[in-house]
Amino acid sequence: MLTWLQVNDGDNSVKYSFLKSKSFLIPTISWSLFVLIVVVAFTVGETKYNSLARTLIQWDGQHYFTIAYDGYERFPCPGRPSLVCGNVGWFPLYPISAAMVGKLLSPLRIEMRWVMIITSLIFFWLALLALFRLVAMKFGELIALLTIVALLLFPTSFYYATAFPYSLYLLLVVVTFLLLETRQYLWSAVPSGLLAVTYPSGIVIVLPLLWTLVVGWKTFDTKQRLALTTACSCVGLALVAYCAYYWWQFDDFWLYFRFQAKPYYHHEAAFPVVTIVRFLIYLPTSNPVYVMFLFIIATITVFYRRVVPMSWQLLMFGVLLFTPTAGTMVCYYRHIVVAFPLFVMIALAIQTRRKWLLLVYGITSLTLAWFVFLKAYKLGMLM
Repeated sequence: MLTWLQVNDGDNSVKYSFLKSKSFLIPTISWSLFVLIVVVAFTVGETKYNSLARTLIQWDGQHYFTIAYDGYERFPCPGRPSLVCGNVGWFPLYPISAAMVGKLLSPLRIEMRWVMIITSLIFFWLALLALFRLVAMKFGELIALLTIVALLLFPTSFYYATAFPYSLYLLLVVVTFLLLETRQYLWSAVPSGLLAVTYPSGIVIVLPLLWTLVVGWKTFDTKQRLALTTACSCVGLALVAYCAYYWWQFDDFWLYFRFQAKPYYHHEAAFPVVTIVRFLIYLPTSNPVYVMFLFIIATITVFYRRVVPMSWQLLMFGVLLFTPTAGTMVCYYRHIVVAFPLFVMIALAIQTRRKWLLLVYGITSLTLAWFVFLKAYKLGMLM
């Protein structure tokens, strides 16, 4: 059991055991190396933008930046005034968090773009700490270490350092599972509700919550059942609160959905297999979406492990299938970086099968990262 402080009665000195433990040092050192590698990778070679901060804030990141800096805005789309434009199609928790960090750092006069990146990196560090603890509780410290290695090697893990909500998402989802693992069901309502207003796929957290409730129904007492029901309800309530804000601010409760319904977003409920087949038919094999989908299929085929709890698997497959269920495959390569149980499976397979699988996975991932995803992102071609 981890302890944050350990008191030695012999010499009355307080030892900060957690700060010296593997649970702190491994995630922190891994995070530090990740930051260093990201800085080097984004400053070497051809880039679209001269500024590192601007390079790390592209496409949707620009919208999160404007929300954090100026708040939400909407206006008729130029040329098609019947459609809604602006930044109302992006969820609020990450930019709100960045704005709060900006307030705390205001005496240092740090430019807001850097504040966004600092916010992502802080959340990522905390997420790695939480992830190591969760996996170590379930499978041991070696698997926890290999899980972090697998996550950091993933071809699009660099998105954790950009102005996207993935670091915050990972932190919240791992904390939710930590609370479920320790049977603190009522407290799980907090990160679950926050996930719902962090990113569209945040609602997937309902699947493991419901699974936990259904599987344990007969053994749970009334208090535990109500706690898990509350956690599930908070996901929906958070979305209602988000829509209610748009109703109060813009007199349009359904504003987010009207924004996302624009024809070029292709967002509509669909059977995921149909969406996947439709996209793979016309996408060139060199397209990052095509490459990532094949990589995911190969990774699951090689590394899938049934020993991973079903609640974790529901989260993983929910995230992997959420985008095609929404009728599109656009940006699939970054939407799935938060499917942390996949990295647990990789870690388990490496330990129990063949150690050389780590080398194969690492070389493949880094090759794809450098020649496909990172290259395209630096040139502004990867949304």
